[in-house]
Amino acid sequence: MKTTSSELKRRAKARLKGRYGLCVGTEFIASAVLSVFFLIYFMIALFVGVANTALFAGGSESGAGFIIMQLVIIFFSIILVGAMGLLMPGIMKLYYNISTEQNPGFSDLLFGLKNKPLKFLGLYMAQMLIGVVCAIPYIIVFVVAVITDYMPVMVVLLILMYFVLLAGAIISSIYLSQSMYILIEATDKGVFQSIRESAEMMRGNKGRLFYIYLSFTGMVLLGYLSLGIGFLWILPYAHATFTEFYLDLKSEQAPKTGYDQPDVSYESMWNQGNQ
Repeated sequence: MKTTSSELKRRAKARLKGRYGLCVGTEFIASAVLSVFFLIYFMIALFVGVANTALFAGGSESGAGFIIMQLVIIFFSIILVGAMGLLMPGIMKLYYNISTEQNPGFSDLLFGLKNKPLKFLGLYMAQMLIGVVCAIPYIIVFVVAVITDYMPVMVVLLILMYFVLLAGAIISSIYLSQSMYILIEATDKGVFQSIRESAEMMRGNKGRLFYIYLSFTGMVLLGYLSLGIGFLWILPYAHATFTEFYLDLKSEQAPKTGYDQPDVSYESMWNQGNQ
């Protein structure tokens, strides 16, 4: 019998007991770092936008300045994506160590930077690329809608394509959801191998994870109502639950995948550790 979402959440709460300070502190540090990068990116984008306006207003025929400004935007966009791609493995490693009792600490935040960073960046970029592919139909319909001045039929089609985009994003995120954990556990694996194993693990379990996603909807709304402050407590709970889901899922599929010994289950380890 598959472990229920309520049981996974109960385990997550038990794991977080006495460790919320560490988790909140780590989430705050990661958020602060990303906020600095976002602020720098926003200021540069604003400066480039103003400079471009002045350039064209002055009647300059040289495109060199415009090209340089666009390259600056692209450069800092890459840095921003890189920061996100290297911080996420560290955050997930923290909760993985908490769930597996492996001395979690603030240093876990640097895991992606210290352990095969190019692989983690590659996995993050692959996930983003798949998201972009899912958005292509919507983008095409949006462009056509703009060109046709939003004809009624195009508006209807645009709405339909938005739901297709939403469905595609959810499905792809579910299939890819375990890939980062897989790479964290075994950094010698490749990016596409991690993605393939994640897709295999999610066979027959997509509905379970989607239900867990939905169960956090109310908390997410409360997080936004608190102007984002509540996420410092909500995110640890969510991350811990998703980690428990991965470990439980891995244990269930051990006989098929060879991840662990067939006679050892995560549930049995959990029960032994809490006797």
